[in-house]
Amino acid sequence: MTSRLLTAAAVAVIALFGTHRDALAYELNSTAALEHAVLRGQDIHVVLDLSRCTEQGTGKPGPAIRGSIEPDAFMVQGNHNIAFSATHFTVRPDKTPVLEFNSFRVQPGGQVVLNSIFLNPANYTVLHEARFDCELGSGVTFEASPKG
Repeated sequence: MTSRLLTAAAVAVIALFGTHRDALAYELNSTAALEHAVLRGQDIHVVLDLSRCTEQGTGKPGPAIRGSIEPDAFMVQGNHNIAFSATHFTVRPDKTPVLEFNSFRVQPGGQVVLNSIFLNPANYTVLHEARFDCELGSGVTFEASPKG
């Protein structure tokens, strides 16, 4: 009976407050903070809202697509640009399989450029490409957690 109560209490605490790791997560609200987190090897979570970005070269808002990713690796370049990417396999509504490659470049002033390329997984030919201009905190946000 006691172990059931403890288990129920633990589940309630996790449901209310999240995991310990989640409780330690904090938003990175500047490129300097992002760079610091990258160079410390922290786990970084990226949240996207493309409707708050613009399609590059058109000025039109991006599509109503929201989501999140946890990139495996980041690179800080000598000019303090921060680059990272994420790739995933998916299927379009018409049942066409695609490999989606998203590359990001975060510039020191807070501008974020997202290049999204959809590839044919059989031969890697480009099926579609789109570029979006976003701002840190508007369209793209970052959260960091200690490695763990």
